[in-house]
Amino acid sequence: MNTQDRWYTDQASIDARQSITCANAKAAGLTLYMIQVDTGGDPTSTLLQNCASDAGKFFLLTSSSEIVTTFQQIGTALSNLRIAM
Repeated sequence: MNTQDRWYTDQASIDARQSITCANAKAAGLTLYMIQVDTGGDPTSTLLQNCASDAGKFFLLTSSSEIVTTFQQIGTALSNLRIAM
């Protein structure tokens, strides 16, 4: 959860700043993968879901043991990218 950063200490301001960053990255044509590691039962982050380029690029992990598998899945997706000219 966003609770602190360099400029703000309230979650709403931090979330707004992150939302702008995500929108700018998407506008620049970047593909964004978001991973929420939630081992404490927090709600799913709408901010991270919206920041991901699409629903398939958001991952909700409930155990730290899922990290390796998730990064392997992302790595496989990235290795399948092709640049066409």
